[in-house]
Formats: sequence, C-alpha cells, structure tokens
Amino acid sequence: MAKSRTTLTQKLFGYYFALSLTTIFILSIYSYFTSKNALISRTYDQLNSVKFEKERNLENYFLERMDEANQLSRYENWEGIIGKKEKPMASKMGQDEFRTYILSEYKEKIKKHFGGRLNYKNIIIKSQWLNLVIQLDDSLSQEDIIFPEHYADTFDKQLKNVEMAKRASIIDDIANKKIYVGAPIINNITNLNEGVILLEMDMTPINSIMFNTNILNGLGKTGEAYVVGMDKKMKTSSRFKSNSINTVEVKTTAVENAFNNNIGTGEYRDYRDITVLGSFGKINIPGLHWVILVEIDLEEAMIPIYTLRNSIIILSLITAIIIFGIVYIISRRVSAPIIRLKLAANAIAQGKFDVNLNTTSTDEIGDLTRAFNQMATKIKMQTDEIQVERAKRITSVIDGQEQERQRLSRELHDGLGQRILAVKMKLERAENAGDDLKVKIIEDAKNLLIEVSKEVVSMSENLMPPVLTQFGLISAIENLCEDIRTANDIGLTFHYNTIPNQCADNIKIYLYRIIQEALNNIVKHAEATQVDISFVFEPDSIKLIIADNGNGFDSTHKRKSGNGIYNMRDRAEILGGTFRLISTPGVGTIIEVLLKNKV
Repeated sequence: MAKSRTTLTQKLFGYYFALSLTTIFILSIYSYFTSKNALISRTYDQLNSVKFEKERNLENYFLERMDEANQLSRYENWEGIIGKKEKPMASKMGQDEFRTYILSEYKEKIKKHFGGRLNYKNIIIKSQWLNLVIQLDDSLSQEDIIFPEHYADTFDKQLKNVEMAKRASIIDDIANKKIYVGAPIINNITNLNEGVILLEMDMTPINSIMFNTNILNGLGKTGEAYVVGMDKKMKTSSRFKSNSINTVEVKTTAVENAFNNNIGTGEYRDYRDITVLGSFGKINIPGLHWVILVEIDLEEAMIPIYTLRNSIIILSLITAIIIFGIVYIISRRVSAPIIRLKLAANAIAQGKFDVNLNTTSTDEIGDLTRAFNQMATKIKMQTDEIQVERAKRITSVIDGQEQERQRLSRELHDGLGQRILAVKMKLERAENAGDDLKVKIIEDAKNLLIEVSKEVVSMSENLMPPVLTQFGLISAIENLCEDIRTANDIGLTFHYNTIPNQCADNIKIYLYRIIQEALNNIVKHAEATQVDISFVFEPDSIKLIIADNGNGFDSTHKRKSGNGIYNMRDRAEILGGTFRLISTPGVGTIIEVLLKNKV
C-alpha cells in the first residue's frame, strides 16, 4: 500500500494553523480565567462594600436605640412608677390592682410624652416593686404583650447584666423572638439602680435596612443581605422565602465561620442549597450575637464571565477563520517558489536545461532560486561541453577506425596485395616456361608467399599482440618498448615494482593501448630523446606514469587535442580511473593514469 503524500503547502498550513490555534487557545484561556478572577474579586469587593454599609447602618441604628434607652432611663416620672412615690399605695393594693392603677395614672402621659417620636411597641418597667408593660402600639393584641414574669432564665440573666453594667444594652429574647433595648433606671440623687427599662423594638426598620429588592443596590436580581441569630435562624426577611424571620434556619459554612469570629468571603451553598458568592462577619453590637451575610447567586455573578466566554468563543472562531485564510495564503506563497523549483528541477531531469526562474525576493528562497538558476546555467554549459566532448570522442573513435581501416587497406593494397599479384603473375608465366625457368619461377613464388605470410602475422600482431595474451602485460610492454627503441633511436626505460599475479583482461588491453598511444604521440610530435615508463602495482590499484623530455605544450590553455589524448582519457575513464596530463613547453610531458585493480 502506497504511503500517503503530504505536500509542503499542507505541512506549512498545518504547522501555522496549529500554532495559531494554540496561541488563540492559550490567550483565550488566559483572558477567561484572568477576567473570571477579576470579576470574582470585584464581586467580593462589592459584597464586602454592601456588608460594611449595612453592618454600619445596623450598628448605628442599634447605638441610636441604646442612646434613646439611656435617655429614657432618666425620665423623671419613672421614680413614681417604680414605687418611690406610689410605694405607700402599693402596700395597700394587690399587684394587679396596683399595676392597673399605675397604667391609669401614667400610660397616657408616657404615650403622649414618648409615643410620637419613639419607634417601639411596648415599654416594660421592671423594679423590685413592680413589673409593668406600657403598650405603645394599640394594634397589638393581649397575646403580643410579653410580661416580665414570663421571661426565661437567660433573659433574666441579661437583665441583671444590664443592671450591673449601668448602661444600655441590646437583649435578644430568643425564646419569644423579640429584641429589646435595656437600660438601668438610675436614681439621679443616690446614683443607684432603681430598676430596668426595656424597650421592645419594632423589627420593621431593621428589616428595611437589610432587605432591598432594587436591582440597582449592587446585589442584582439574586443578591440579598440578611442577619442570623444565635439560634441559626434568619432575623430579617428573605428575598426568596416569605415569613422567613425567626423561621428559616441558616446552617451554612459562612454562618459557622462568622460565629467563630471569622470575617471573610467565599463560595458556598446557602440556605436554599444554591451556590453563592458571599461575604460574612459578626455584627459588633453589645449584647447582640448576630452575624451578617451578603450573598449573590454564583450563576448571576458569572453572567459577565459567561458573556465574555461566549464572546471569546465567537471571536476565536472568527479569528480562526481569518487566520485560516491568511495561513493558507502564506503557505501558498511560501511553497509556490519551491514548487516552481521542483518543476524546474523536473524539467532539467528531462533534459530541458534552458530553465531560468524569475525572482525579486531577497530572502533565502530568493537566494535558492538564484543559486538554482546558476546551477541550471552551469549544467547546460557542462552538458554542452559534454556533448561536444562526446562528439569529439565519437569522432575520434570513428576516425581511429577509419585510420585503422585505411592503414589496413594500404598495407593490404601496397604490400600484401602487390605480393599476391606478383605470385599470380609468376605462376601465370610458369605455365608457358621451360622446366628450368618453371622451377625458378615457382621457387620465387614460394618466397613471395613466405613474405606474405610474415606480413599477415605482423598485421595480426598490431591488431592484438599475441605476447599480451600468452606472456602477460609486462612482456607485451617490454616488446613494445623494444620495437619503439629500435625503430626510432629513443632512450626508453620501463620500471615496475612487482608483477601482479592477477589482473583483469580489459585492464591489460586498455593499459597496453594507452602506452601504445602515448608512445606513438611521443614519436610523432614530441621529438623526445628519453621516455620513462613506470608501473606501481598495489593490491587494489595500479598507477601508470609516462614521462618524456620532449617539446611539451601549455596544458593550461585549451587547444585542439588530437584523437590520441581523447582515446587515452576515454580508456582510463571506462575503467573507472583517472587520467591526468601535465605538460610544460620545452620541458616535456607527464601522463598519469590511476586505476582500480579489478581481479
């Protein structure tokens, strides 16, 4: 199964797009959580601000009520009510009769004096002579009035604390679910406690301070502020539950922490079992053990974050689409020059060397394109040179063949042909000659045939010396050197380090022909007087050096070389070797051939 191919454009697009999406994802996550933390922090600050404001309002409200209680405790008529003035009469009447008498004498006077400016339901006077309730709110039924003798022990204990402290304090009557302001009645002359005045507070103002459904109050649609007493019950109205005062239990972690004197904020489940963000703390009011809580539903608080999240998702999608297009264009622009280079390389591979890519880019791809153009130009030049060289070599081979044929033709025509013709003519003369002449003519014909035979052998040896196949390369070279030395009067030496045990036949023939061609060139052109031939045989290589002291030539300049040099170079390259020619005018020429020894 063929492996699927991924193009460069696809790779670049994939890399760029993945990198862009990763960047968008990281930035989006960072923005989301940063904004979320900032929003939660701001929400906590808002809740703390509302808590502080309502806590301060509550404290101020209760402090004002305590100041009023202190002022009321100094009311001059209390001395008559608690028995100093009416004491003799109290001793003549029963408790209920005396209470009825006091109310008839003082109730209207007290209501008239205080009822118009005090927001209380009842005034309770408690002394060692009298327990008296003065009802300021006429709408209350008899069952709504709690007489002092019905108070629980805890309430009495708080009353005693008020008497002992000689100052006003708040009394939370948990059993009867009422709140009082208690103040000792101090005798202005003796500075002694004559009793205690209790003002039963109306919860409406307190509830007004805490309860506010206006969405502009900083708590939105689900936020609320409320207080919880020691009995873990709500002391102000709930935004979500009717008749919540003193009925709804609030046993949350925030309430527990607040009663443990911890002030803070957090995320927790409220009395409705809904996750909220809240701020909590204890109210600092003497005698009152309440905690205040300001909360808002987490879902509402997170609405801006959810909106931001949706905006981030939409913006990310839009950005991803834009980046998709930009990355695609960039990928195509980056890969387009490379694709052009690929197509140009394919064209060169098909033999179309006249390739030239236009580019104005100054980056690495532009440099690569220009380098490719230079390469293509150089390949074309080298290909042209190779074609010319190849043509020359083919020409030299053909010329060599033609020359060889011409030489054979001349030798056959001028030498062998003439002798055979002479033999033919002698034999024709012998037909009509006498016996003695016939014998002589036949003898001459025999001698001519012997010369023909020798010439045929000589021609055969020139084509393939038998000594090369019979006695080896060294002997063939030595015979060739001897023939050249004898025929041309040239000093010729042949050296070799050792005789190879084995050598490929084609190497033997090609080396022999290279030496033969070199010696022919030296004889024809060099006018040399001394030629040195040396062989260096190694296990894996053969090095041939032919040096003469002839005329030489300038090998650094191009010149029209003869076919001999081409033939020598071709034979060396066919064997996978190297051919090097070093020539200096007036000094001589050196030919070096290095071959791999192929057994």
